[in-house]
Amino acid sequence: MHLIRTLFLASSLSLAHASVLPSTPKPGIRALSKRAEPNTGEDFPEDEEPVPNRLNKVETAFKDAIELTSAVLSFIETDETIYPHYFDPADREEITRIFRDLNNDGEGHDMLGNFLVQTTDLDNACGDRGLAYSGDYNTEQPFIVVCPRAFNKKAIGDLEGKDRGDEDARDFYAACAEDGGDIADNVSFHFNTLGMTLLHEYLHYDLMIQSSFGSIVDNPDGEPGYGPVAVYDRLPKDLARVNADSYAYYAAEVYWSLICQKEFQGPREGIDDADPDCGDQTCET
Repeated sequence: MHLIRTLFLASSLSLAHASVLPSTPKPGIRALSKRAEPNTGEDFPEDEEPVPNRLNKVETAFKDAIELTSAVLSFIETDETIYPHYFDPADREEITRIFRDLNNDGEGHDMLGNFLVQTTDLDNACGDRGLAYSGDYNTEQPFIVVCPRAFNKKAIGDLEGKDRGDEDARDFYAACAEDGGDIADNVSFHFNTLGMTLLHEYLHYDLMIQSSFGSIVDNPDGEPGYGPVAVYDRLPKDLARVNADSYAYYAAEVYWSLICQKEFQGPREGIDDADPDCGDQTCET
């Protein structure tokens, strides 16, 4: 079946292009359970200005990460168009299980509440291209450090204090090119919302993911594993299944295919991986 027809049936969405950014449809998202919402602390003051502040952005990103997994679950079982660019068909059952457990009926895995999310770069690991990093994957309190440049990444869901009709809304919300956004015809770094960055970090949490493939890492066996060019048809499939960005970009391509109602072309090296937030190079998470 043609991809667009399949996507329409899977999502039951209909978009009308408008002069303001549309309220993004949700492919079956429920409110996160309190147990599934990561913890934020003193690094995220509630009264920080301007609004939307970093706390507003990261709280929306918690929901956006789960929204991406919901999109995957609406499509992965019959996906013969996007999936083969990222993963081996033989691995579909376990990859589906990983997304399903993370999603937990749209409420988020209970163990997501174990995460402490902070902005203090204690390990000095943000560097020139880092969006986030995480650790303590086999403990009851893993952490995620969100690097400053990650807050340039856009949102899917609604942000407190930022109406989609505002003049500068396109600086805050990811959107299809047809709606005036940056997501055009190719798989690209524009898919990388703050929610996608968090999804990437969640996948490292061994105690929660319990992948039969082994730990989900970055750059498995030393092969480049960051960014759209590396993960799309290039990384060997036996390594893609243990590469966090492969899962993140697969989820993002499925999501934006549903929302934009289109098939995306593959990423172009030097164009679709040249993220200005990371010095026109591939960002790392």
